[in-house]
Amino acid sequence: MTSASKNRPATGDSVAHNGQSTAAADSASVDPSAAAASDQAPADQGPDVQSQADATGCAAGAKVEPMPTKADLDTLRKKLADRDAEVAQLQDQTRHYAQSYDKARAEFASARERMQRENERSQKREQAKLVTSLLDVLDSLDRSLESVKNQPPGQPFVDGVHMIRGQFNQALQQLGLQRFDGLGETFDPARHQAVTVMPVPDAAQHDKVVHSVSSGALVGDEVLRPASVVVGKFTGDSPVH
Repeated sequence: MTSASKNRPATGDSVAHNGQSTAAADSASVDPSAAAASDQAPADQGPDVQSQADATGCAAGAKVEPMPTKADLDTLRKKLADRDAEVAQLQDQTRHYAQSYDKARAEFASARERMQRENERSQKREQAKLVTSLLDVLDSLDRSLESVKNQPPGQPFVDGVHMIRGQFNQALQQLGLQRFDGLGETFDPARHQAVTVMPVPDAAQHDKVVHSVSSGALVGDEVLRPASVVVGKFTGDSPVH
């Protein structure tokens, strides 16, 4: 090729040819994944459309439950009413059983308390019988000492009786025995047994215990034996009643 041909300007055909080459190069430089996505887009939308169609067909073919009638509603209402009545009856029975249980428990507790009180009273009665029988022995010792009170002191026999009497009285006190003579007390038939009455010059001594013949005995608040006493009686013009 000559230098003239090299310096010759490009013609129209050569420009067109160059344009086609540039377009081909641009299309070749496009991302292959984008092209693939554009090609597959219609294919990906196909299953979604099919699923919607299947769902529509299933809904159309589903069995529709019939609406309940008035008779059905009345039957349900009756069953509910019967169930409520049964529950109420069971609740009444439960309350009745609970009340019966509470009553039985209270009666049992009351019976147990009565038995305990009765056992205590029985024990006290037996103890009172024992103490009462021993009181006669103590009274005999007191009378014996009363008969020798004018004897000179230092006699072994009298001292021995005094010692026995003290030990015996201490043993009775440990059993709960309390002795009383009632001197100066107002006469009380529950505590005193009047042997006789004695005239007194002082109105303040009227109906009072002025002498004790034998002492009485207590265990707690229970009188085992009343005291044998002499009661004063005022003999003035204005006796005290």
